[in-house]
Amino acid sequence: MFIDTHAHLNYPDIAKNIDDVLARARDAAVEAVIIPATTYKTSIEIIELAQKHEMLFAAVGIHPTELKDFEESHLGKIEELAGESKVVAIGEIGLDYYWEPYDRDLEILVITEQLRIAKRCGLPVILHNRKSTDDLMRIVKEEYEDGKLRGQFHSFSAGPEEAKECIEMGFYISFTGNITYKPNEGTYIAYDIVKNTAAEHLLLETDTPYLPPMPYRGKQNEPAYVKHTAAKIAELKEMSVEELGRITTENAKRLYGI
Repeated sequence: MFIDTHAHLNYPDIAKNIDDVLARARDAAVEAVIIPATTYKTSIEIIELAQKHEMLFAAVGIHPTELKDFEESHLGKIEELAGESKVVAIGEIGLDYYWEPYDRDLEILVITEQLRIAKRCGLPVILHNRKSTDDLMRIVKEEYEDGKLRGQFHSFSAGPEEAKECIEMGFYISFTGNITYKPNEGTYIAYDIVKNTAAEHLLLETDTPYLPPMPYRGKQNEPAYVKHTAAKIAELKEMSVEELGRITTENAKRLYGI
């Protein structure tokens, strides 16, 4: 019924219990999980993990907050890894202007080159955005090439206008467990976007081990909990969880070729 399109299952506290984590996911009707990388090194780890478990798929890429040890040669190596078995996307890539200090020019260079890798390899991208909406949207539009660039805006944090632009370009958007928390200004914006976005443009994710949905807030997130986020989104859209699960699963399979 569900596909978790974003779960960092390679993190040590999760990887050491991976069999139990996946068993709970299957019991919660999760049929597949996509694991995004954050560095060249973790890209290799994730491919190895995905190849060991049928329900796991890998995304390879370099995250904007993981550029301390970045080498330009890593970009070519990411492109090589993109051809490996079980790799379905380039990600998690994007911009992050929250954690200071940050190198804006380097972040822009690295995401732009990875968007081009994705287009050359015929793969979708998994996009991260934190306090960088204007630059990210500008770069995506510049690299769009009439639909050659496609993908998912994960943990969507922009506004309704940006959501509309993303959908018009054919991208999918997704929200994490924080949409189940006590409402605040940001939550109400997310509610509005969900209500006004057709299910055919939505995906489900956990962002494991972060942002667990209620009633697990404060604990380590995992793919089995995606059903709680799905329940909240289904409530907002006035549809059944089963129907939302069916549509978002079809969306994920279409985008990622699972």
